[in-house]
Amino acid sequence: MHETAVQPPPAPGKRDNPSLVTVVGTELARNKRGFLPWYHLLAPVIITVPLFLGSLGSSEAKAGQTFEVFRNVTLEFWGVLVPMTAGLAAALSVRADQDAWRLLLSYGVPRWRYFVGKVAMLGVLGLVSSTVLLVMLSLGAAISGKFPEAMGTVAAAVYLPWLVGLSMTALAVLVVMVWGMGPGIGVGVAGLLCGALVSDKSFWYAVPFSWPMRVVLPLAGIGPNGVPLPDDSPVTEMSAIPLAVALAAVLTALLLVAGSLHMSRKEI
Repeated sequence: MHETAVQPPPAPGKRDNPSLVTVVGTELARNKRGFLPWYHLLAPVIITVPLFLGSLGSSEAKAGQTFEVFRNVTLEFWGVLVPMTAGLAAALSVRADQDAWRLLLSYGVPRWRYFVGKVAMLGVLGLVSSTVLLVMLSLGAAISGKFPEAMGTVAAAVYLPWLVGLSMTALAVLVVMVWGMGPGIGVGVAGLLCGALVSDKSFWYAVPFSWPMRVVLPLAGIGPNGVPLPDDSPVTEMSAIPLAVALAAVLTALLLVAGSLHMSRKEI
């Protein structure tokens, strides 16, 4: 008689206990097609190409300041686009999951991972978008003959709004899950308006929607309207950056906890 090898049974709970990395990877795989990835890849290109062409015809271009104009206007747009993108991406991503919630929530997976995984997935897409923007700015500097010396703090001005903007992503995802798509997009609109209207005010720290734009201003040396700031302007003080990062970290942590609690109580 031949002995048949008996396979050991799978570890109990292993199937329904994927790591957070696995959940994030699954979210990315599910969203690799459709509007969201293309938006994050193409938005920086769509913004920078016409702005660079416009900077070529500016009066500053005659003085050899083409890249400086291009950089300032691009970073101004980026500061208000980050929170706007957070609201739009959260609304579309969560809405696409509505039909799958009944199945997903029936598994024994800790539900907080669904919420944190969604926020992390959108954060990864935002990071990719920021990298594309940095590449486009680098190309603009190279065409203008000012690469790499003119880049300066450009990398920080590109990535810090993304880092601070993670708090807006967490907020938008929570709002969409609790109140629906419209209010979630409203978070993005609020971020756009506050970035333009509040980021250079003395009370900016009290308005989270303005934080992504606020970290851009001292690094780029511009106001919310894209105009260079005078050297003695309080908006150029770098102390605002660590404060904004710290506030965003605290708010993000609180929102992740709130979102996880909401998911754990969500009915199937």
